[in-house]
Amino acid sequence: MRERLQQIPPIPRVILGTVAAIVLLAIFKPSAPTQDVSEHSDRVRYVLAEPAARAPQVQLFGRVQSPRAASLTAVVTANVSEIPVRAGNRVSQGDLMIQLDDTEAALARDRARASRDEAQAQLQTTRLRYDSDKQNLVLEKKLASLAADNLERLQSLRGKNLVSQTQLDQAEEAKARADLSLAQRQLSVSDFRNELARMEARLASAEAQLQQAELDLGRTRVEAPFDGTVTNVAVAPGERVRPGEPLISLFADTELEVRAQIPDRHLPAIRNGLMQGDLSASTQLEGQTLALNLKRLAGDAVDARGGIDGLFEFVGGVPAAALGRPITITLTLPKQENLLALPATALHGLNRLYRIDDDNRLQRVDTEIVGESMQGTQSLLLLHAPDLKGGERVMTTQLPQAIVGLPVDPQPVPGSNADTEQQKPQDAPEANGE
Repeated sequence: MRERLQQIPPIPRVILGTVAAIVLLAIFKPSAPTQDVSEHSDRVRYVLAEPAARAPQVQLFGRVQSPRAASLTAVVTANVSEIPVRAGNRVSQGDLMIQLDDTEAALARDRARASRDEAQAQLQTTRLRYDSDKQNLVLEKKLASLAADNLERLQSLRGKNLVSQTQLDQAEEAKARADLSLAQRQLSVSDFRNELARMEARLASAEAQLQQAELDLGRTRVEAPFDGTVTNVAVAPGERVRPGEPLISLFADTELEVRAQIPDRHLPAIRNGLMQGDLSASTQLEGQTLALNLKRLAGDAVDARGGIDGLFEFVGGVPAAALGRPITITLTLPKQENLLALPATALHGLNRLYRIDDDNRLQRVDTEIVGESMQGTQSLLLLHAPDLKGGERVMTTQLPQAIVGLPVDPQPVPGSNADTEQQKPQDAPEANGE
């Protein structure tokens, strides 16, 4: 055997020796002592479930707006003469905000006034002509009658050859002229009503043009239509503006309201609260808590995304707030029965809680978010979990690996109802000893 081993080359000999040593060590190594593996339990916090009638609160995000906001535009073509206000200035109804050059408007007013005066004179002339025509019509009839009598007399004399044919022709011509003049005068008298209507219509048109010119002249003075605050001035002195171009914008700061979107899931409770009048709302503005009142819901949902806008009014006076300012609103809904107030860490996902049973294992409980509730500075979720009874332990620790049946080491949340309940048995003997 030794000779055979010596015949093996050195490197394979080393490999074979190493393998043999490893096999021998694996066979004859001592066995390690065994230990029982205990089940690991995560330490978690819990509170006791206390279903009760609670008023849910909803956090809404809105913006300040005004039901009366105006953007005034130019009505006439003119140069900007004076701008006594700036953006942010407060104005009262009737205050001058922009003065346009009124030279051109004044000239248009004067032209319209001259046209009106001319129309009045023409109307008076028409009436005078009518009076004259009525008087002359009587004379024209007499002249026509005389001309007819003269022609008849000459025709009788002509039959006796007492007058020449020339005289008879002249009499016929005079008769024709008299008849023509009488017809024209009669037409003038008969057409008086039509002529009078034309002159009156022309005068009315001239009056309307004059009123329009005076109105345009007055519009060169741009005044505040209501009490409010100026938001934007779109022109500068010396700039020429044309009809329709924007001049200045303002809003009624005494009628401010807040527009906020209300999620669909809260709409039934809010509609019910509007009818019963048991809704309340508040907001924080510049360090002050201001009460709000939900006046109405928007009539359309054009700009809504999963809800309808609510319009809130300030209670007890309108504060000084800029238009479009974002505001957070806390809306308190009517009370609902059997609601739990739990911290947000108790909710896993969007619809489940975990109850700790008597064996300190987790059991799933389905729930539904109803709203929020503020207790001091702490925000709690209001949840509806009909399968959870009062006094049961609810886990408030977020466990990513939380599953049904997972063992836990429950500890009460300091200062909670569970902590108070746990201290009662310890304090009772001391109280009896005293």
